[in-house]
Amino acid sequence: MERSEAASAGGAPVEAPARRSLVELLLRPRSIAIVGASTNPEALGGRPLGFLMSYGFPGALYPINANHDTVQGVPAHRSILDVDGPVDLALVAVRAELVPQVLRDCARAGVGAAVVVSSGFGEGMGAGEDLAEVVREIVATTGMRILGPNCEGIASLPASAPVTFSPVLDIHRTGRRLAAGDIAVISQSGGVGFAVAQWGSMVGLGFGYIITTGNELDVDCVELAEALVDDEHTSAIVLVMEGVSDLDRFRRLALRVRAAGKRLVVAKLGRSEPGARGALAHTRHASGPEAAYDAIFAESGVLTPRDMDELIDVLQAIMKSPEPRGRRLGIMTTSGGAGVWLADACADAGYEIPELSAETTARLAGLMPGYGSPVNPVDLTAQFLADGSFAVPLAALVDSGEVDLAVLATSLSSNGRLSGDREALAELIARSPIPIAIYTYTSPAPSSVEILNELGVPWYTDSLRAARGLSALIPGSDHVERD
Repeated sequence: MERSEAASAGGAPVEAPARRSLVELLLRPRSIAIVGASTNPEALGGRPLGFLMSYGFPGALYPINANHDTVQGVPAHRSILDVDGPVDLALVAVRAELVPQVLRDCARAGVGAAVVVSSGFGEGMGAGEDLAEVVREIVATTGMRILGPNCEGIASLPASAPVTFSPVLDIHRTGRRLAAGDIAVISQSGGVGFAVAQWGSMVGLGFGYIITTGNELDVDCVELAEALVDDEHTSAIVLVMEGVSDLDRFRRLALRVRAAGKRLVVAKLGRSEPGARGALAHTRHASGPEAAYDAIFAESGVLTPRDMDELIDVLQAIMKSPEPRGRRLGIMTTSGGAGVWLADACADAGYEIPELSAETTARLAGLMPGYGSPVNPVDLTAQFLADGSFAVPLAALVDSGEVDLAVLATSLSSNGRLSGDREALAELIARSPIPIAIYTYTSPAPSSVEILNELGVPWYTDSLRAARGLSALIPGSDHVERD
């Protein structure tokens, strides 16, 4: 008997609860079942339960294991049909041939949505396409929503719900919990989707949701992005996609994101012929006509980074800085060469590096050694590293009214290098009328990274990466500039 048809103690039918929305089921689940939960916390089927406990998921957890009464210390059930309470979300981690019956049982038990991480549904050499057809039929006949298969799960940080086996969420191995924020990542590739969150967290970015969609036999990346446009906790949506089935719908999504004042960043995979071939084998997605995608990107202001580094650099810029009033860039450096290199890269990216007025030049000259250079780039020289403070000359550049964005280029390789300037820089950044970014031309010490992330400014370790990232802030720029 369907759970919704069960009789109450008095014999009257129990009214079925109102069905929650897809976003509520996936990203705000009140209860989670793990079908195929392993007693081995290192196994793919064992990690999700351990992650959920380590993140402190506040809802009910139901491990499903046919051979054990407890799994990792949590009471287990032999079948999803044995669970007494309602289940919002089920993670399915069993062999592909077992998935259809598990999904039928989930639907019969009243599960709202299922996340299928199992592979073997037509990807690769095509084996399992018959199973994919069965899953589509289950979706059509039951109304239960299905994410995947062949995905890496999801992580909702606001809900403390890492429903995934990705090692990025493994607190015991990484030593830290991913920081929550207002970036949503939706990725057809499981590994790349969680990698965005890992690399982003290393530079101080915060993530709300990481959702991997795999083969998309039911729920797809466009539907999820549409749902998140109106989410008050999401200000930027990152799509890592190989292709979509409905370009008109994707175009409407992109325009809607722009109209909402949010940013859509798309890493479009499968641009080359071998890449398209790999995409089809990977998740059965046809990468589609690149000219059509490019036209949509240009029309709707979509940012289109071409690799992981550029993606993180662009996210740093748009998430940590307001849009500058213009494209005049001021550079202050403790290395003449680093300043010149950065000026070249930023000029190529579309910024203007103007000469400063005589008044500003004179003021800066009084704040540096006599052999420094107060032109733009402003070279404080390496001697400044020994006993000078960045904050005073940087404030003079920021307050000049002659630049729209300021970049401090310096070496942060020594532990404690930023410690003395931390408070002064924080005060300057808080009151600055223009955005400020930092470029360290040496590898930053761990203490410097910590302070940079506390300051909340975009920071880069390469002049080209700084230029590519900051080009996303150029007023009127709808894409990342390239040659």
